Amino acid sequence: MPDPVRGAALRRSLASWLRYRGWTLIVHAVLIAFGVANLYPFIWMLGTSFKAEEEASTQRQTPLPQVKYRLAATAPEEPQAGLNHRQSSMLRMLHEENLRRAESRAAFPEDRWTAEAYARKFHVEPSVAQAEIDAMASQGLLIGGRLQPENYWIVLKNENFILHFLTTLVVTIAVVLLTVLSSSMLGYALARLRFPGKMLVLALMLAGAVAPREAVIIPIFRLLKSLGALNGIWGMVLWLTGVGIGNAFLMAGFFLTLPKEVEEAAAVDGAGPFRTFFDVALPMARPIVTTVGLFAFLNAWNNFLIPLLCTVSRPSMQPLAVAVYNFQRGHPGKWQEINAAAAIMIVPAVIIFLILQRHIVKGIAVGAVKG
Repeated sequence: MPDPVRGAALRRSLASWLRYRGWTLIVHAVLIAFGVANLYPFIWMLGTSFKAEEEASTQRQTPLPQVKYRLAATAPEEPQAGLNHRQSSMLRMLHEENLRRAESRAAFPEDRWTAEAYARKFHVEPSVAQAEIDAMASQGLLIGGRLQPENYWIVLKNENFILHFLTTLVVTIAVVLLTVLSSSMLGYALARLRFPGKMLVLALMLAGAVAPREAVIIPIFRLLKSLGALNGIWGMVLWLTGVGIGNAFLMAGFFLTLPKEVEEAAAVDGAGPFRTFFDVALPMARPIVTTVGLFAFLNAWNNFLIPLLCTVSRPSMQPLAVAVYNFQRGHPGKWQEINAAAAIMIVPAVIIFLILQRHIVKGIAVGAVKG
């Protein structure tokens, strides 16, 4: 027999927990819903990049590839005994399509057939279509479906995306190194050193941080063009580095949290400002350096407008952001290849962000509060 006293106690405990903690369930449910909504485009992009051309163009709302069958390499041209008219017609159509596209077979995924397409073509129930397809697969006439990574190879080989990827990698590494070095040195100077014009430098940085980006595009473009910096990647690198110079405020906030006694001890040992910075302050600022480096990486890797302006006359020098945009314009409707190109650009940034996200929170939290 259930204990009524124990049951009443459990109900009171549950009611008390819901009264004080129940709101967290609602918050978590809302966050999960927003997370799923934000992840859907990413899942659709990755799923479509592994689809066949026909499936990607006709089932754009399906996030993942469907299980399909393709004609076996040893399937004969003539219908086999034991197959009905629908099955024989399906094999004949797949074989004719294979022959028609034999010359381009190395560059395109092999022809597929789904149970839905079979049912639609021959006006039968999906269960009947699946059963007949399974029967042909059991006889070795069809091979089970698979993901199609050929789409990535098509993009990398035929659209010169390997060069665009390497260009983006070189530009990003250079921007990260220059941004971390310049931001950390400027932040340390603002936090620790006294020099003439310090307030003027701070005022100019604040003005640059609040100024609209569109207002400075033309002056910077003309300046770099007059210096001849747009003929190579260094104009792009310098421009992207200048965009991230505002990270010096994060650096300055972190350096203010460091104990002065450590730097004073280094000065007693004869270390100058540069040696104190590189040997003492910068190693202690690893969390904020990681955060600023990640911000610089994401900005340089994903930036579109600045690389577009810097590569107008040299399309071969375009980073991935501009190359993917031009690829989409030149291949309308090729969703499997468009999404493969987008995945080549997005997935590395997502992986880097997931690996270093803890350092972002830690660096910002430590640099924002002095204590």
